[in-house]
Amino acid sequence: MVAFGGPTPGCCERFATCPGEAHCFVSGIFGHNDARRERIEEVVAHYQELGGHSAFNRHTTEQADALVAELERRGLPMRARCGYHHWQPYVRDVIAEMTSDGVTDLVVLIMAPHQSSVSWDLYLRIVGEGIQQAGEQAPRVVGVIDPWWNVAGFVDAVSSRIDTAAEAIGADLHASETGLLLTAHAIPQPVSRTAPYCTQVQETAALVAQKLGVETYTVAYQSQPTVSTIPWTGPSVEEAIAALAEAGKTKIVSSAIGFLCDNVEVMYDLGVEGKRSADAHGLTFTRAESVHSHPAFIHMLADRVEAKLDELQIAS
Repeated sequence: MVAFGGPTPGCCERFATCPGEAHCFVSGIFGHNDARRERIEEVVAHYQELGGHSAFNRHTTEQADALVAELERRGLPMRARCGYHHWQPYVRDVIAEMTSDGVTDLVVLIMAPHQSSVSWDLYLRIVGEGIQQAGEQAPRVVGVIDPWWNVAGFVDAVSSRIDTAAEAIGADLHASETGLLLTAHAIPQPVSRTAPYCTQVQETAALVAQKLGVETYTVAYQSQPTVSTIPWTGPSVEEAIAALAEAGKTKIVSSAIGFLCDNVEVMYDLGVEGKRSADAHGLTFTRAESVHSHPAFIHMLADRVEAKLDELQIAS
């Protein structure tokens, strides 16, 4: 299971004097580039405001455990290991560990709902690089789990979380005064023109709205840099909230449909900045929990794994 990763307690020992896990994590995303110092410090501040660490890896491990349990229930005993692009255990280290353990075949599950060169393509590349680094005894990739941005189990899990969030603030999703805000991570517009990412995000949003029986909804993109020389996908969360306020909405239920767990970006961009923006417009605002290990989501992943094993004619 390949995912982005998040900073956990424990020095990575990259620097002689530890600047804090959040700094090492965010700086690593930007390639430890001094030219990006202002942006690095901006994002690090978000992490520090929320405790300095992320529950991303813990949530992903819980998803892996739930998936293994579901496959076991189906008579498909499998081992699942989580590897991350930007934090320990890194993908390359997990593959090296597999090599030492004598693993010969592996199936790759990309833990990202939507496809672009900075998610799916990148993760597959770093798996390949990890295998190359591990040498001749490294396991071979025998299959990659098919994408699932438009598959019922994922859509059902997102919709269920939204229903729960709406109920918590007494919001009727079918009422004219309630706005539904669905978000995904912003990507550079040049990237979006060569990837199915935005089309897939829009399709997920439409399917979620259909499942909820909601006719109108808003798609926005979060985590854009404050200053950038290139345009990013939009509208931003703040722009979307302003538009919903202008349209006469008094309550907003939001859901980060481009994420699988409540990482710091979700919690800050929606839970802090989103709420702050809504408060400024006098709106009631809530953020739905991410899918995490929702049974519908885990069952869908198990279905995808089982289908791939059948396709590969692998019994277990």
